[in-house]
Amino acid sequence: MPKVKSTPVPTKKTAVAEPAKKKMSAYNAFMKDELPKYKAKNAGVDHKEAFKHVASLWKNSPLNPKRGQ
Repeated sequence: MPKVKSTPVPTKKTAVAEPAKKKMSAYNAFMKDELPKYKAKNAGVDHKEAFKHVASLWKNSPLNPKRGQ
């Protein structure tokens, strides 16, 4: 007896909504902008040291809402 060709049965897929992305914090936005600038000026510095330096700049940055506390 010959096999019958099966046709794929379309399945109902529910649309999965992507979760809403969280708003980027002021610190993360600062680091995203300043870290590449610092690395461009100081090419020989490794990432860890660059991150420490830029994080210390955040402490007194005018963009820091908790500056001086």
